[in-house]
Amino acid sequence: MIRNFLFHRVNPERDKLWDPMSVDLFDKCIRYISKKYNVIQFEELAFSNDYKKNHKRKLATIMFDDGYKDNIDFAAPILKKYDIKASFYVVTECIDKNIPTWTHVLEHLFQFTSVVNIDMSFNFLPQELRIFKLSSHEERLNYVGKLKPFLKTLSHDNRQMVLNRVIEVYNDIEFPKLMMNWDDLRKLREEGHYIGSHTVTHCMLGTMDNENDIISELTLSGKRIQEELGYFPLTISYPVGSFNKTTKDLSQKVGYKIGLAVKQNVHNPYKEDLYEVSRIELYNEPWWKTRLRITNTLESIKSFIRYR
Repeated sequence: MIRNFLFHRVNPERDKLWDPMSVDLFDKCIRYISKKYNVIQFEELAFSNDYKKNHKRKLATIMFDDGYKDNIDFAAPILKKYDIKASFYVVTECIDKNIPTWTHVLEHLFQFTSVVNIDMSFNFLPQELRIFKLSSHEERLNYVGKLKPFLKTLSHDNRQMVLNRVIEVYNDIEFPKLMMNWDDLRKLREEGHYIGSHTVTHCMLGTMDNENDIISELTLSGKRIQEELGYFPLTISYPVGSFNKTTKDLSQKVGYKIGLAVKQNVHNPYKEDLYEVSRIELYNEPWWKTRLRITNTLESIKSFIRYR
């Protein structure tokens, strides 16, 4: 059993919509994990003789998705402090253009725009989300808080229609510059960390119908990493944990050896194949709750309650 711990952002600044993990909490997480588990990079572990062995000291890995600048500014020094080597899975278009992922762009535009009128009368949206006007900052925050999770349930094409509308109308706001660049990623490589793929555009692969589009996302992101860092990555991290059998098959076809999901559970090498590896995402929460996630106690409690 392997605990693959997933992080996104680590930052001292707070955000109303997507709160990064605080630096102090991240330090506490890594200190606790490094004492309790034998921490190793998943790319090193997956093809070693230790992968399916029973270990007296349980195994864990540290992973980051997206490629945010605060990963190298705030997380990397703490990883160095505890001598931990992590894996970073990056959205290559976000790195190239220094724009955040679509989920972050969506939240940012609704949070800071001053535009009032916007036609969101798409027939595939539920009635409560079909609006023409959001008059106040509070209305926009409440609306995007409902819109974002629903967008994750849509097909890729429908979701893109909504995103394009928002970007087109809320054009009074620039995208925030929050991502690492290739020099940052080279520095992480020099420090012993692994860089893998998180697609080109952070698309939800499991919601895409066109296989050629899926192959393009998988192939071009890998090749972009190869151009900059000198290798085609072993690993594809599925954005938002979205995947299906087609995703897995095409990932293998284009050359990936590992596919990462989320699932909020430990990875069992005997039950899961290498193209649907479970991870446990950690959030900016009180330490007692984070500790329960780390030990997987929280999921065990939830399962117990569900099946009583």
